[in-house]
Amino acid sequence: MTIRKLLLASLAVMLLLGTPAVEAEKETNANSPFTDITDHWAQKEIEQLYAGGAIKDNGSGLFRPNDPITRGELAALFLRAKGITPVKAPVSHFADVPLDSWLSPYVETAYRLGFFHGREEEGKLAFHPEQPIERQEMIDVVLRASGEIGRADALKWSTAYQILLPYPDQQDVKTWHQKAVAYALLNKIASPYQDGTLKPTKLMTRAEAAIFAYHNLLTDGHQALPRLGDLKIPYKQVMTVQTTSYAETNVKAFLGWPLREGIVAVDPKVIPLGTHLYIEGYGYAVAADIGSAVKEKHVDVFLPSLQAALAYGRQKDTKVYILD
Repeated sequence: MTIRKLLLASLAVMLLLGTPAVEAEKETNANSPFTDITDHWAQKEIEQLYAGGAIKDNGSGLFRPNDPITRGELAALFLRAKGITPVKAPVSHFADVPLDSWLSPYVETAYRLGFFHGREEEGKLAFHPEQPIERQEMIDVVLRASGEIGRADALKWSTAYQILLPYPDQQDVKTWHQKAVAYALLNKIASPYQDGTLKPTKLMTRAEAAIFAYHNLLTDGHQALPRLGDLKIPYKQVMTVQTTSYAETNVKAFLGWPLREGIVAVDPKVIPLGTHLYIEGYGYAVAADIGSAVKEKHVDVFLPSLQAALAYGRQKDTKVYILD
């Protein structure tokens, strides 16, 4: 990452989090079709995301930077920012996202990679694609999408408590978001607002989501990275491992996530928890689980049934592509 981009990142985060000291420089290297972002504080980041294919032209000429971003829009934005090609699922996991919807491949891929988990409602899983997203959940999703959620999860509860304690509205941070928010504050991924509050329930705007995507998911090195096959996914490393499979019900992965296809168990000393992968013969995956027998270059992939797990067996010399 260049020095210039680091400086811009620091300034943009200040602007995003309610502490605009000076106006962001308007020099840009990309044009966009959006007429409503001229002189907006997030103009440069929005234009760069557009140039990188993370933001699409909807034909209206408007980006609507100050509108709340929805969960569906966020899934599409974050996947595109990482350069991940969405894959159509054979069945829809969500009652409110039809398989023939344009959004379905994005939601299903984001779900498989652990960006989102969905919510159980009346025995069915719901995504709520049109629902706006609060700041505390946005921070959580940013960490999951960037592959840093494993480090956040490793934060001690006592440490998270001490980090959040000075903020007057820290009690508004939901328990399941506390480690993520504390980790983000500790690592300057997020900062308090100018009045010293966290505003965890504030609805995030499309411009704020663009800032998070630009500075945490879209990197200088994306264009130089090798690409994986027809999907053209940028990856940072490839390793050859042994793969096995497992199938369990009514249990959760080590990171506390519901088990589903895409979750795999790893040796965290080899592949850090939270890392996104593409596994030969399996597809997109996220390192969210561990196992006593999973050591060194061994990956245990989750499959939905015992029959599928038995049929998968033990496979040697499987290529695993590290995406983060």
